Amino acid sequence: MRELLILQSLYLCKTPTEISDLVTLQPKPMFFYKSFLEFDGANIVSILAFDSRSVASLLSEENSDYFSEEYPVIYKNKVLKKSGQDYFITSAIDIALKNNQIQAVNSLLKYIKQF
Repeated sequence: MRELLILQSLYLCKTPTEISDLVTLQPKPMFFYKSFLEFDGANIVSILAFDSRSVASLLSEENSDYFSEEYPVIYKNKVLKKSGQDYFITSAIDIALKNNQIQAVNSLLKYIKQF
């Protein structure tokens, strides 16, 4: 139930600042690291990779208790093209690079190096 409310709240945010504020207000960010079939197996970190502040908050040292080598946060995702016929492969780093979010790329690379 709590996860659904977070997801609905993310959908209602109008600016990246509102999104990053919502992300930092969560006492336990485990929801953001889970994979969802509804998102073609992606996690919320991958989806939020367009926003440096959200990524920096989610991958910060204070959340390191929620990281696991067994379940990585950064991985390749299949995304259906708009035609619905074909797909392409992307990752959180690809999304951050596409949106010119250098700080997010740095946070993601630091996470990869550490875990």
